[in-house]
Amino acid sequence: MAKMPNYADALKILGKDDSAVLDFAEKLVDGGLGALGVPDLFGLRSELVAKGRELLGGIRERITGVSRWDRTQRIEAAHRILLVTSFIEALDEVIEDPGSPVDWAELGLDDEETRSWLVSLVDSQYGVVASPSVPLVPDHGDHWGGPYKFLPRFVRSLGSLSRTHNAPGTLRRLDETRRTHLSEMLGNVATVARRRYEESYRQLAADVPEFGVWVNLAEHRATREGVDQLATGLRGLNELLVHVSPGAKLERRRAELAALYRRTLDRPVLSSADAPEGFALPTLEEAYLNPRGRIATTMSEDQPATDSWWEIWPLHDDLQGPLVSFLTQSRATESPLVVLGHPGAGKSKLTEMLAARLPSGDFLPVRIELRSVQADASIRRQIEEGISATLHTDVAWRDLVESADGALPVVILDGFDELLQATGVNRSDYLEQVQQFQQDQAVLGHPVAVIVTSRTVVAERARFPISTTVIRLEPFDEAQIARMLDVWSTANASILAAQGLKPLPLETVLRHRELAEQPLLLLMLLIYDADGNALQQADADLGRADLYEELLTAFARREVRKHKPHLTDTGMDQAVEDELRRLEVVAMAMFARHRQSVEADELGRDLAALFPDSAVRPADAGMHGAVSDADQVLGRFFFVHESQARQDSQRRSVYEFLHATFGEYLVARTVVATLDDLVADRLHAQRRRRHSGAPDDGRLHALTCFAALAGRAAVVEFTEDLLARDLTGRPEDRADYRTLLVELFRDALHPNPNRSAIDYEPCRATIPQRLGTYTANLAVLLALVAQEDVDLAELYPDAAVPWQEWRGLAGLWRSMPGDDWHGTLDAVRVRHLGYWSDENPRTVLCKESGDPVNIGECVGFELHADAAADLSITDPYGITVPYEGVTSRVLRSMAVRAHGSVSRSVLMLGPYLANVGADVSTWLLDPETDTAWTEVHDILELRLAPPGEDPDGRIRRYARLLSNSRKLGRLELTVLRQAAEEFGYLSAHPAQAEALRSLVGRYLGAVTSVIAGPRLSSRIVGPVLAALRPHIEAPETLDRIGEIVVQNDDLEPTGSEDRHHRYRLDVREYRQTDNMGGSAG
Repeated sequence: MAKMPNYADALKILGKDDSAVLDFAEKLVDGGLGALGVPDLFGLRSELVAKGRELLGGIRERITGVSRWDRTQRIEAAHRILLVTSFIEALDEVIEDPGSPVDWAELGLDDEETRSWLVSLVDSQYGVVASPSVPLVPDHGDHWGGPYKFLPRFVRSLGSLSRTHNAPGTLRRLDETRRTHLSEMLGNVATVARRRYEESYRQLAADVPEFGVWVNLAEHRATREGVDQLATGLRGLNELLVHVSPGAKLERRRAELAALYRRTLDRPVLSSADAPEGFALPTLEEAYLNPRGRIATTMSEDQPATDSWWEIWPLHDDLQGPLVSFLTQSRATESPLVVLGHPGAGKSKLTEMLAARLPSGDFLPVRIELRSVQADASIRRQIEEGISATLHTDVAWRDLVESADGALPVVILDGFDELLQATGVNRSDYLEQVQQFQQDQAVLGHPVAVIVTSRTVVAERARFPISTTVIRLEPFDEAQIARMLDVWSTANASILAAQGLKPLPLETVLRHRELAEQPLLLLMLLIYDADGNALQQADADLGRADLYEELLTAFARREVRKHKPHLTDTGMDQAVEDELRRLEVVAMAMFARHRQSVEADELGRDLAALFPDSAVRPADAGMHGAVSDADQVLGRFFFVHESQARQDSQRRSVYEFLHATFGEYLVARTVVATLDDLVADRLHAQRRRRHSGAPDDGRLHALTCFAALAGRAAVVEFTEDLLARDLTGRPEDRADYRTLLVELFRDALHPNPNRSAIDYEPCRATIPQRLGTYTANLAVLLALVAQEDVDLAELYPDAAVPWQEWRGLAGLWRSMPGDDWHGTLDAVRVRHLGYWSDENPRTVLCKESGDPVNIGECVGFELHADAAADLSITDPYGITVPYEGVTSRVLRSMAVRAHGSVSRSVLMLGPYLANVGADVSTWLLDPETDTAWTEVHDILELRLAPPGEDPDGRIRRYARLLSNSRKLGRLELTVLRQAAEEFGYLSAHPAQAEALRSLVGRYLGAVTSVIAGPRLSSRIVGPVLAALRPHIEAPETLDRIGEIVVQNDDLEPTGSEDRHHRYRLDVREYRQTDNMGGSAG
């Protein structure tokens, strides 16, 4: 990052035409008081303020008629001067206050050494905050908190100056009383400086529009009109920048680029071919809604690709103001602005709007589609290639910027994700190369701003330079959805009236919010409803699966009608089904590869294997060549996004659905359809001959042996919906499905001579991996179809102990990728029933319902593994844990895997689980020591280790278990009971006893509620409170808690305690995505 100007630099920049100012600035750094022409420190402070105020007074003339970059530098220098002069004036005001606790003159300070200290301290502290870039990400509702948020730290440094090695010697020799008085006096500086800064800032905003833009002043006319009143088309951004722009005559190439970019405003928001017959697509200018988003600044090791990383950053309902603020600051030329968003979020449209709306006189926008340039070329080469393609002539970057006539170049590199996805090249340093390009251009005298767009998930494949500004586009909110409906209805008012159609109501759209939140998918809903108000006519209870079927069928039918308008009804239905089958292959191609995208070549191979007649083969393609299978399938659907890039003179394409649920629905659709065909084939074979061999599951096996359906929860949900739609009210058909799946499961691990070979291998996988994935999918399908428990004895009819046979298969499942394994755990549950007391225990498979997890049902199979006698342990069937959480996942994993040794360990923890808490697996973070810990370990350590060992460690454990909680639950009661006992051991260790007494006292004082339940009744809690009473300084606290406990005796139990008040250790999150899955389970 470029060095921020200090106060002397700021004087030179803003006063470059004033020799007196330049001379003062030089002497300020190099000369003494004599050289500056001031007699003492008071004179220096007065001269600093006078020079600064003189320059600020003529700010309008000093920033008029200069280039965009020169203007930005001068305004930032003015801001630095304003900060420093406000501080010095505040210092003077506090010093000269008659009520000040210290007489500054009586301190006996040496003027020269104090001058040197004052200048260096002001410059070093304000070097952090002098840039007005801080308000780009303002504090919540605090316009002035940004520039001055470092001031309290600065004042603290003043207050402690007497203790610093570089403070004036006189100050270091002050006694403690004078030091305290000096700190008190300086404590008022921050408040006064902030008041003076805010007053002056508001006054200067009249002469410097950028000041108003930076903090979004409520009374700033241009800001409010631009941001609040204009909801579409980025008009506000244009007006704001025009307001701060001097304007200039355009050179030819710049004028050509500006005209081309502005032309996009008048084009339809989608291709006109996508519009329903008779309907008009609104123009980009009409339909583009000003985006919402979050703005962040990256530091080392940050992860902008993850949703959790963004949660702390504030949401901006309109990004126009922040974009203007960024582009009028020098930080825009120091590192790229990165814009992230999901497919269909509007990243490319935002870049088109920026290129069209940036004022040509003050900015030189250059928009480059990275899909259209060489993927591995340098940044400069990519820019030149993109410009030349746009203008249809060779253009050198250097020639273009030298003709810019003071306009700031803004290079927009759209589609970094496409460059990576389509080519597979590794350009993790791409953003660093962009920053290096900016630095090189600045050295050459041509500073340039750069904006890079990318899909959010691809951002993990790039290193972000420190302090990079990042914007993540947010989905539409309800107001934006309503605005888009108004835009559509206005553009098509006449055709809607002519056809007797109603505008699409907001409440109807909001029933399908997951689609309506994305701009392109909202247009898809509008286009769908344009056909006879189809969305409005749908049943209000229309399920997700039915909606996706209706949407996809409608768009497939539109495409068929365009190309084959003369088909019969039967031919039309078949053609539509063929279109959907092609889309199913696309979805399966992504799903089987565990990706959200597929390359064109990969899709071509999959189509050849799964749908060989999918493409049209012209007899003679001529010199133009034939269109690829992938392009034929996907080129017609705008809800499928194509990423393109060039590499080695070849154009490569990658496809993905604008919303992942389209692919997930299509995967479920093809699996259920394949299952339907299998059932029909089996029934047909049974009718033709008395005995039939194993079903030909070749296609089902090929489709489901590479990825688990449960790896994506939506696939399972769609599959369940489709099965329910087909089988509801038809119990005989459900029985046929169930019988087929049981038969397939029994034979899955054995050779099937009837299985047809399908040349389909989307990715390399071993035979055991394929068998594991296939059987996991069969189990999930069986659980969805059965609607009741499936006894493992039915799956293993020849096994003496069915769960032991099952255990071997479950080991294959555990080798699946992490998402597949954990998703399967969330889709099905294995329950070991009756192993505590029944003579006929059994193990069953069922659909996961999300109910609390019974520990006995997870580990009961191990109860009598080695013990023939009656058991004298806690009955595990009497203990349940909440479904959510790591412990639940571990237990359900044990049940599926029938893991004996681990299950026995859980049995041994029965007393803890029954009496203390259900969480025995979650790693927690101790923020003070930056170490990971668990509750069960700390409690066992306190209970079992000798009290005299590691006293500091024991206190730390008590603190961890009792801190951050205002409740008394079973765990806290256990800790308090241990503390009461431990006080007796600590009579010979008063220091340790006092530390424990203080800690327990603070916890008890903070308790506001007690969990209701039998293990926290007054009968159990009362003796613990009584044992603590001799050791607690505030016995009334114990009385208050005792009263709450007595009141709770008459209440129903409130259930398990919520442990989420502690710091979870996110870096050890149990659901990993490595090839072997996560650690939990």
